[in-house]
Amino acid sequence: MSLVPPLAATGIGSVPFTEPEAAVDLILARLPELPFWPQMVRRGYAEDMVPQGARGLPGLLADPEARQVRLDPGTSREMALAEFYELVWQDTLEPFALAPEEAAGFFALSRAVAALPSPPLGLKGQVVGPVTFAGMVKDSQDKPLLYDAEFTQAVALGLAKKAAWQAERFRSLGAEAVVFFDEPILTGFGSAFFPVSREEVARILQDTLEATRHAGPVRLGVHCCGNTDWSLILSLPLDILSFDAYGYFESLALYEKPLRQFLERGGWLAWGAVPTGEELAGETAAGLWERFTGQVQRLAAHGLEPAQVLSQALLTPSCGLGYLTPEAAVTALEYLRQLSDRAREWLTTLERVGA
Repeated sequence: MSLVPPLAATGIGSVPFTEPEAAVDLILARLPELPFWPQMVRRGYAEDMVPQGARGLPGLLADPEARQVRLDPGTSREMALAEFYELVWQDTLEPFALAPEEAAGFFALSRAVAALPSPPLGLKGQVVGPVTFAGMVKDSQDKPLLYDAEFTQAVALGLAKKAAWQAERFRSLGAEAVVFFDEPILTGFGSAFFPVSREEVARILQDTLEATRHAGPVRLGVHCCGNTDWSLILSLPLDILSFDAYGYFESLALYEKPLRQFLERGGWLAWGAVPTGEELAGETAAGLWERFTGQVQRLAAHGLEPAQVLSQALLTPSCGLGYLTPEAAVTALEYLRQLSDRAREWLTTLERVGA
């Protein structure tokens, strides 16, 4: 049974703050059951999700000035892959660890949790997804790694190891480990510019999830902040689907059968109920609550009981907070806290009536 309770609130990743300790204090105060480590994207390129994913992967070169990660043209492909797989088969995750200079928020959260009288029920981390990473990193001919099956396989395995390293650290702090793979590139799935098939995307993601679980207990999610082929993600062996409920609920609701099957086998939805764009300025906690309850009732009209939906739900912002002002990000976290509290009261009422 999960330690993290239904309707716990957490974050996606990026924040607009630059002081790690202050950001962590805010997160622990607003999201005490499932705090996330903040990606401090305004501290520099090293904190972006792609360079954060690059350490330990084969043959890559980060260029902070160009804000790019590419295959290093001066590295032997065969040698890079051979050295990578030597690391993979070692009985350690340390070659795939985050470094303090690229993930200040991770280490600030770890220090803060270690100093608490008791840890949160869960800790949530994030890793760039393998499809997004392989789609954004290019070779010397300017082609995405997604066109290179051998390198994409290595990317999937390396990112799985990086997720497993985070999960191991969370467990060592006494908390349940929750890790999301962030896959924004899947919003382009099915277009003429997307270089791999549906079957290949499913295989890449499935391999990544399975390799992560092989290293120890962890609840795994996939986050996509736009519209996509939701049936593909819902068919994967994942625990949590994280989606932008504020902007794209209707597109997910169209996948009635896959969604019902996902929930019936124990999957959870992480509802991105608080917007992270300009829309936030025009919203209120009351308006967001009305929107969320209407969405739950919309699923009820298709045979999904509200109590079931709520009992298999987390609440999040619709995406990262990094593009908001610091003041707006604080507001978003406060709205999220209020939604979580009210939703939990609603679930308690439904369970009482049902009993």
